Amino acid sequence: MPPFNYTIIIVLSKHRLDLSALRKSPNLRIFVVGPPRLLYDETNVDVYYQVEPPIKEAEHCQLFQKVRELCSVYASTQRRLVTFEKRLQLAIAKIRFEMDIEGFTPDQLDQLMRIRDTSSVTRRGGLTTVRHCSLTGQPQPEQWVEVAKSHLGRFPVIIKPSKSLGNCPHSMSIARNEDELKMWIRTRLSRGRPDEEYLIEECLEDGHEFTAICTTKSGLIGCIVTVETHRSIYECIGDQRPYALEYYNTDQTRDLLPGVESFVMQAIKTIFVKSSVGVMFIKGFYKGHNEIYFMGVSLEPDWDSFRALITFPRKAKNWEVLHVESLIDGDEGKDTLDPPSTSYHSMLNFPTQEGVLIHQTTIAKRRTSEMRVCWRTAEGQELKDAEGPDDNVLQVFMSNPDRSKLLAEAGDILQNTDITIDRNPIEQKNLICRRNLARLSGQKELIRSCTTTD
Repeated sequence: MPPFNYTIIIVLSKHRLDLSALRKSPNLRIFVVGPPRLLYDETNVDVYYQVEPPIKEAEHCQLFQKVRELCSVYASTQRRLVTFEKRLQLAIAKIRFEMDIEGFTPDQLDQLMRIRDTSSVTRRGGLTTVRHCSLTGQPQPEQWVEVAKSHLGRFPVIIKPSKSLGNCPHSMSIARNEDELKMWIRTRLSRGRPDEEYLIEECLEDGHEFTAICTTKSGLIGCIVTVETHRSIYECIGDQRPYALEYYNTDQTRDLLPGVESFVMQAIKTIFVKSSVGVMFIKGFYKGHNEIYFMGVSLEPDWDSFRALITFPRKAKNWEVLHVESLIDGDEGKDTLDPPSTSYHSMLNFPTQEGVLIHQTTIAKRRTSEMRVCWRTAEGQELKDAEGPDDNVLQVFMSNPDRSKLLAEAGDILQNTDITIDRNPIEQKNLICRRNLARLSGQKELIRSCTTTD
């Protein structure tokens, strides 16, 4: 019998991992399997098994072969199989099921990935969910509008693919009335995609979008919350408007969003029947203490920006460390993301838009808040329209023990920061390409010829 009780096998493909803040106990061994240069710090890793990255994205045969080998070798210990990447979750769930390792099975994971099935489970558990309906088959404008009206009852509505990989503005649409919904349906009809399934759900307004970070062991740990109540993150990105997010620790969530903690605990009991699923992210919409809507759940943060906001408070652990600690019983498994101070924390995002960044404007330090300014694009860099919360020209992180001052100074930055983006180079580039194409099409085709003799 090995001198340790727990074996945690972490599987990586592209995700870079930092476990330096982990409080590692003597009865725990950690093995990491993945391509080279994916560990920031190897201090708390017992063995790093490097495998060659696959030539094709979907081929991870060598990676999974090594994982199965380790699961067999350490079968006498309490094994935990972990990945922090959505693309690997299903394959890892299959290995867990095959080798009788505690954690999500493929069926449970598939249910989590399907919004409709997850919502039906949460409704049975007494949680309020967003009203929705699915649309499949050949688009029929009049018929589909009637289906939406009968199930949802009112506009506006959000339309998105049933198996959406994320809230990308290019895969989602908002219809504020019947005419806009009919226009969207006709657009789908013209694109000729009759087999794709779509989800239409009511568009909640006048409230806060939130993502609660929690574990089955500790319950609520922290919460990422939108500041604005009249415009969603999706709308801000689509309209290329800057927006703010806040991070609340457990006590701050109890004070500012009363009812969320009990909502999260009910969601955990309803969805997660296993005790060792690690960290989970429960998404919802908050209108009031008795009006909280379940929006979805995931096993990893949807965006890198959310990861950055979670670890922004001083001495806070990243979510990967928290995940590993939550899989272990005893004192070494106690987990918390609460920062040692009572400061409030915010992140300001300035979405990218098509063009060229002319100048990185100086962001003046505000009087009372601590600030960290991060330019995400270089001067002269060509930009595309943002597709999610990670596509930003600029991000500003702020902390302040006084929340009212934090929000006032954050609002001042959002309103008064002018970022100059020149769209002319993109338009000129497209024009030059069209001119060159026209010039070439008007010339005679060049033919290469040669003569040979026997």
